[in-house]
Amino acid sequence: MSLRFGLLGLLAANPSSGYDLKRTITRSTYYIWNATGPQIYTTLHKLREDGYITTEDLAQRGKPDKQIHTITPVGRAALEEFMSEPIRASVTRDEVLLRIFFGNLANPAAMRRELEAYLDRIREERAAMEGAEARITSNPGTKHEARRYQLLSLRIKVAQYRATEAELMAFMSSTPRK
Repeated sequence: MSLRFGLLGLLAANPSSGYDLKRTITRSTYYIWNATGPQIYTTLHKLREDGYITTEDLAQRGKPDKQIHTITPVGRAALEEFMSEPIRASVTRDEVLLRIFFGNLANPAAMRRELEAYLDRIREERAAMEGAEARITSNPGTKHEARRYQLLSLRIKVAQYRATEAELMAFMSSTPRK
């Protein structure tokens, strides 16, 4: 998936500024799809060039004008086409897994420290996601069908983290400390 469809999906739900899109990503999709501010603004520019969004300047008092982006019918059609395509396995580029793959080339004590630190980060992120799920389920809002799918993606990621935790703990318990 490219960032363009992530942004189109967010804009289909709510016209937003680039800043608001970044904040929404940080609060909602960061665990499955994240982006930097420059990536978002570059992609918004391309989406506007392609006719997938329109942009309107909104005057603000004491601040620069805010640009509000809205999905167009052409953008909605492109998003619907993307959503109608068969789901394919994603291409993974995971530096952590690459480092683990070559772990035998690292100093064993350093590798163990890195694996323990990674396990701690996984546990923290999983706990944060479980907290987000609790907040969502206690206040579902009005978009029930959207929430069902959002919760599904969150629960899948939590399950992946739990599986990662289990594998790391099993590996470290079977590996002697050096």
